[in-house]
Amino acid sequence: MGQDLRSFLDLVKRKKPDDLVIVSREVNPAYEITALAAKLDREGKRRPVLVFENVRGTSFPVLTNLHASRSRLAASINTPPDEMLRKYLRAMEKPIPPTVVSTGPVKEVVKKGAEIDLYALPQIVHHQGDAGPYITAAISFARDLEDEIWNCAYNRLMIQGRDRTSIHLTTGKHLWEFHRKAEAKSQPLPVAFAIGVHPAIALGSLAIGSIDEDERAIMGGLFGEPLELVKCETSDVLVPAHAEMVIEAEILPHQRVAEGPFGEFTGYSLGERQREVVQVNAITHRRGAFFQDIAVAHLDHLLLSTIPMEANLYRAVRAMVPSLRAVRVPSPFTCYVSIEQRIPGQAKNAIMAVLGADLYMKRVVVVDHDVDVFDDRQMTWAIGTRCQPDRDITIVTNARGSDLDPSSRDDGYTAKWGVDATAKPSLAAYTPRHRVPPEVWTRIKLEDFGLSK
Repeated sequence: MGQDLRSFLDLVKRKKPDDLVIVSREVNPAYEITALAAKLDREGKRRPVLVFENVRGTSFPVLTNLHASRSRLAASINTPPDEMLRKYLRAMEKPIPPTVVSTGPVKEVVKKGAEIDLYALPQIVHHQGDAGPYITAAISFARDLEDEIWNCAYNRLMIQGRDRTSIHLTTGKHLWEFHRKAEAKSQPLPVAFAIGVHPAIALGSLAIGSIDEDERAIMGGLFGEPLELVKCETSDVLVPAHAEMVIEAEILPHQRVAEGPFGEFTGYSLGERQREVVQVNAITHRRGAFFQDIAVAHLDHLLLSTIPMEANLYRAVRAMVPSLRAVRVPSPFTCYVSIEQRIPGQAKNAIMAVLGADLYMKRVVVVDHDVDVFDDRQMTWAIGTRCQPDRDITIVTNARGSDLDPSSRDDGYTAKWGVDATAKPSLAAYTPRHRVPPEVWTRIKLEDFGLSK
């Protein structure tokens, strides 16, 4: 299986050529790339991969919207869309460790010292009010300085100079922990950012688990073979050998810089804050490299992040409630769960499992297995008809949540809540649902009454 972005684009072209659109006309990287992707979705009801060949101010073509289709993401890990959760869970349960190779296509061009120029990259500004150009498709690769523990994650980078960016480190997450430990020793943390990767790498980087779980091995599980890694030019950090581009860098200790505002996945533009500083030491890339962008808060971003979140939450709830049926993350900070509740209290156990498994989760709704969590109308119906607020709502105060939640206090210090919308005392003993007799439902054919399409 090809591990590079280009092999996946070739697959898209062969299997569904309309899913890859080349734009030759010049575009301004300030707002126009995001606007075109969003408008094509909203007005044209289309979500193809977009390649902008002629981007003002840069020689790099920009690729975006790669992850805006569930069927495309499923194809990237060689599975049907309705089997993605199971495939992801198998990769988490049976990871394949990476392998180190001597070199790779990402080393075709190497720039160091005075050759480094982040302003030569596409200066993409996504939304009105953003403080400047951001790199949004950068996957960080880093190792704990004290242990052989690796972490991969998406981190937004605001370009601050020819060889400097700021970085948003989510408070309490693993890369934040690595940096805090290095900073306590007044040491920089070596890090590298891969840009332009196969979607299986992107999906694997977003796996949520304990700090000693290796996302690189989950990427291997998704590929069905070891991920090929190559050592950086300026550090011992290992990066995907087939990436389009890698930015080699260090997160500096005891330095902060103003970052933001920036329009985040919540749909809000969050204000300026002091963030950590990244010193760039080298840039390597393939010849003719694509510069990948992700339009934050649009489907390219939201769909990609949802699939790993649902897999992690499914795993966490299943450990507490074996009769789990489904998990869905429908919107920021929200999770829907359906269970076949066999004994009283399992719904509350499911709520606690979700809130404990994902820092970002703030609202959990648990329903019985006869409710489809992918149908918002059914979810609203269950809350309205099976829940009493004074009995069935659990509120947790003074918890850590997302520092990107605009309603939170003190940069992510928040409350969380769970809704038990299961039938009491049990579904079998609850007021029965009305229905058409099954034999009539089976017998009646729309075409017999002139009602079919």
